[in-house]
Amino acid sequence: MGLANHDDDYVSPFDDGLPSYVDPSKRAEYLSKIVDTRHQMHEQAEQRAKEWASASRKPSKKPSSKPSNTASHKSAQHSGNRTAAPATGSTSGSSKHGAARRPNPVVVRQSSTKPRKKRRAFFWVIIVCTVILGLADPILNTTNNWLGSIVRTPGSSSQADSGTGAPENPEPYHGDDKGNTANSDDSTSQATVEKTSDVLDISGKTQGVLTIASAKAGPNDFTGQPTVIVTFNWSNTSKKAITFDTLTHPEVYQNGLQLREITFSKSTEVPGYSYESSQTEVKPGGEFNTTLAFTLRDTSAPIYVQSDRSTWYRESPLIVSAFTPNGDGSWTQVKSNTVVPAPQATDDDRKGMKTLGTTEYDTFSYALAGAKRGPTDAMDSPSAIVSIDWINDTGNNASLSYFGDVSIMQDGVKLDSAYYLTNPEGFVDDSYTLNSQRGVKATVQYAVELRDEASPITVTFTPYSTGSKAESKTFQLK
Repeated sequence: MGLANHDDDYVSPFDDGLPSYVDPSKRAEYLSKIVDTRHQMHEQAEQRAKEWASASRKPSKKPSSKPSNTASHKSAQHSGNRTAAPATGSTSGSSKHGAARRPNPVVVRQSSTKPRKKRRAFFWVIIVCTVILGLADPILNTTNNWLGSIVRTPGSSSQADSGTGAPENPEPYHGDDKGNTANSDDSTSQATVEKTSDVLDISGKTQGVLTIASAKAGPNDFTGQPTVIVTFNWSNTSKKAITFDTLTHPEVYQNGLQLREITFSKSTEVPGYSYESSQTEVKPGGEFNTTLAFTLRDTSAPIYVQSDRSTWYRESPLIVSAFTPNGDGSWTQVKSNTVVPAPQATDDDRKGMKTLGTTEYDTFSYALAGAKRGPTDAMDSPSAIVSIDWINDTGNNASLSYFGDVSIMQDGVKLDSAYYLTNPEGFVDDSYTLNSQRGVKATVQYAVELRDEASPITVTFTPYSTGSKAESKTFQLK
């Protein structure tokens, strides 16, 4: 129990099997013995693993005709036993236990000869899986086509998702809220409904009814860019309280490119706008208006509004509408099919671009277009603006960030992002995260803080697609 008293009044209250008392002056020596004992146990365990691995290896059937020292060297390579040179700068204590790298039992086991039966079984598994997947693919495609035909609204006409260009004679909207569905003959296209429709959850149950109600001009955003405020009227038809963010995530496009959503602060008084309306809970059976603000790319072009991100397989139809500016701050709601589609990329646009991807889900084209000096940023630091041209060749709206990562470096150091108090003309914040409609040529810009104004910068685009190599270009700023 160690209950004996000592000169320093120490009493051990535990019967722990250890010495009842350790003199402080000898404590270092005592701890050293414990460490040495543990190290010896560790070495013994490794030695046993080494002996086990050596015993498990089968001897060679044919004796080698080469000298014994060569055969021993090859045997060591096969088992993973390789000696390493002593590390430079190592402490004197390391030589006590030897500088050679001891074998890893896991590596030894992995390197040992495997029975042929297991290898054959592995190949048979691959063959069986290949056959099953080959049969499953047409079955799954047939099932998806059948389910897609059930989701579509009957009696709808064929129409692709509209882009947004400058309309010549747009037709004002005059009711017919739930008609005018627009479906493509393609089995992967999503059904679209004009202005008003039910919103379904993942199981196909109705969550609410959404109406794209109106649009009007808003105040400039914090970078001085003009905005538009879109109002959505919706009702909760589910059995629990939900918010607008739970119901849907609308997107607004202009000239085929997504507009960036912004939020005005509570202290900013904007008539007809509520910064918290998207997160206000509405009880079952309730009705509410949600207002969202978007930064415009062009004050003279119409906007195209859709209820959510377009996807290939989903339950809810895509609710769409369009608005044209009147020049006085008001906007007129029109049918989406009256808006001229966004211009598609031409062969000239594609010159110098690299196309990656093999399916309708991952194909895109891009080019590292250039870099130029930008204004001083909010931290009064010099900046540069890098441009990447790209075309979305998939069957869905998508952003460049979906296809790869961009790194911008100067003197071997990655540059930080730059932020402007007033955006340069044509610059769009976070444009790499904004979607582009199919076939539309877009330019994504990145603003970075320079480490110095003389050195060139290197831009690297690394595709996410398997087998695609990263591409780098160096630009001298002017």
